[in-house]
Amino acid sequence: FEKSVALRKQGLSYGEILKIVPIAKSTLQNWLTLSGLTLTKEHLEIQLKKRVENKRMATESSKLTRDTRINKEVDSFISSCRNYVFDPLFIAGIIAYESEGAKSSCKFSNSDHRMIQLFINFVKKYVFPLQKTSFKYRIFIHENRLKDLDRIKDFWSKKLSITKDEIKLTLKRNIVKHRRYNDDYVGQMLVTVSSKLILKKLQRLSDI
Repeated sequence: FEKSVALRKQGLSYGEILKIVPIAKSTLQNWLTLSGLTLTKEHLEIQLKKRVENKRMATESSKLTRDTRINKEVDSFISSCRNYVFDPLFIAGIIAYESEGAKSSCKFSNSDHRMIQLFINFVKKYVFPLQKTSFKYRIFIHENRLKDLDRIKDFWSKKLSITKDEIKLTLKRNIVKHRRYNDDYVGQMLVTVSSKLILKKLQRLSDI
């Protein structure tokens, strides 16, 4: 009885106590109820802390497992890259990412549709082959060109073979008041790939 009470005060659960004190669970419950240790605020706080700690440990373990899996896949990808070193698209893709790609997130921007298409083809063929890659598209245009939005969206839609609804918009505040009007203006396209795996692959290529 005294052992059970002492263990309960340390924050042990019923199951943990029963492994140490070989009694029936109903007996343990009666003893702890008699001692006022079943639903005390102090005990509930201890149990809550333990549950939070167990959840944190489970989360860390899951993250470690996921990171290990990702690192193995990235290592395998880097090993396979030796097969592509003479492929012009592979080399061009790396150069394009180095010059126009973000290094802390998987983003690539350019005003030339050919550069955007090159990056997309590069990712689809080498970085994430045989799996569906979800690209997000956003155009940045000056606010005084908002009247050209339909034409601009239509341009990118046709060049990248995507729907106009897939293209999000960000307006840039004009700094220069007197700007030469360019009829061919199509803004700047930003392509984002929300994938930790793809980002790690590109970062490793960048390091190499």
